Amino acid sequence: MKKIFVLFLAVLMIVSSLAACGQSSNSTSSNTSTAGTATGAKALDGEKPELKYLGYNVSFDPNTDGMAKIYEEKTGYKVKYNVLPAENADEKLLMEVASGADYDVIQVSVSQFQTLLSQGALKPLSDLLNQHGQDVLKGVNEDSWKACSGPDGKIYGIPYKYPYPTEVTTFMVARMDLMKAAGINELPKTIDEFYNTLVTLKKFYGDKYIIFTGPFRAASEASVNWDIPQSITSAFGIYNDWMVDENGKVYYMTEHKNFSKMIEFMQKLSNEGLIDRDWAVNNTTTVNEKLSAGKAIIAASNRVGVAVTTPIMTGKDGLGLKNEDLGYIGALAGSDGTCKYMKTEAINQVTCILKSSKNAEHVIKWINIKQQNQLYLNIGVEGTHFTYDTDGSIKPINPIFAEERGNSYWYLNSTNEEEFAKQWPSRVRKSDAMWAAFDAVTNKANKETPNIFVDNTFAFMPSLENYSKYNQSLFKATSDFTLQLIGGTKKIGDLKTFQSDWTNSGGEKIRTEMQNWYNEFYGKK
Repeated sequence: MKKIFVLFLAVLMIVSSLAACGQSSNSTSSNTSTAGTATGAKALDGEKPELKYLGYNVSFDPNTDGMAKIYEEKTGYKVKYNVLPAENADEKLLMEVASGADYDVIQVSVSQFQTLLSQGALKPLSDLLNQHGQDVLKGVNEDSWKACSGPDGKIYGIPYKYPYPTEVTTFMVARMDLMKAAGINELPKTIDEFYNTLVTLKKFYGDKYIIFTGPFRAASEASVNWDIPQSITSAFGIYNDWMVDENGKVYYMTEHKNFSKMIEFMQKLSNEGLIDRDWAVNNTTTVNEKLSAGKAIIAASNRVGVAVTTPIMTGKDGLGLKNEDLGYIGALAGSDGTCKYMKTEAINQVTCILKSSKNAEHVIKWINIKQQNQLYLNIGVEGTHFTYDTDGSIKPINPIFAEERGNSYWYLNSTNEEEFAKQWPSRVRKSDAMWAAFDAVTNKANKETPNIFVDNTFAFMPSLENYSKYNQSLFKATSDFTLQLIGGTKKIGDLKTFQSDWTNSGGEKIRTEMQNWYNEFYGKK
């Protein structure tokens, strides 16, 4: 936690000086906006600059992917794409900003956006959007804009709202061929069945395989980086870091009545050798490798994960499995029937412009052009990349859709939210592996157990001062503490001390702030 606070201070010093410079130059005249707008509009008609972009981590090179050329041809802008690392992305981002990074545009997570906003590192976008981003303004709903606005009411980020409100975004992949050989013919639906499945596999295979590997930490659409898979946390009624009880009281996950029980369950799995001994140090790549190489029977994953592992496992040069040899475990129910999974209706990524950007007007124009061509850029050409089903839904034509539009999701900054909600499901169907998992866990849950989905109370909460300042570091501290508990270097009795440190490190300030927002937004007294 100290490391992140040091980085925060470094960022604060840098952006404070930038803000001071900006204020001194603007204070000479309060009536220069009209001239500035005219000059900027004229400049946009000239030669287009090459834009420098920073986005979240992906497994492909966005500069050499075919989508880069398609976007350049359609928008007229050449872009140099950079990505954050898969691990320690928050720290890397803060270091980049503190060192005066010259990115024209960055796309970050909501928590990263709120941190940068709280440090004064971002350029306000309201005027720029009015001048050059009318399609962007019209395509995004009011709640989404509020979530990306500052305390001063100005817009500081362009939201990408997740288009599917009830997806089971993270799940577990299971080797059904190995499970059946051990006498297990059905996938577990409850936490008790899951434990019994692991015990049976351990008795049958001993140390031949890793019984259950994870966690799966991937920065992708609607996924959150939890050290205990959400398929397990669902059984204990824990579905977010911040929640609200039946009396309208805001509380943190470590204060949940079942937090200790959940930790004890994971400790039991660890002590009995039912989970990967490398759980605390695994990353997305190692989890994928252990599953696809045939070393693990069950693995935490998501849609992006199976798009990588399934083709390897079913390929001739891989494990040679059949599609039916793989099963998918969704949100598990608890011993008392509890099963809660948070809805995915929320802001997933935020595109923002650093104060140091020299091409802010061009960035907004570039994003606006992309939104004007949303269907073409993300889905393709009718008859070539997709067709329409009789019900009007979009059906991709593979393999050309996957080959030529498969990675377009990474290049998204803004969408016409209403239209994209209709277009998005076709993107899941670009991959048989992704669709198999989506159908097995998300479609199944929506048909059979739709009541498991819980509203995301804070989905459109705007940037709050203390939340932006402390929440990211507190979540990291909670993650570290959780892994220490699972690994046995900390005991559940240490929770009281952790909670005290959490309170003194900004936790109580965040709670008070969020409670006030909740009361006002939902009309509570």
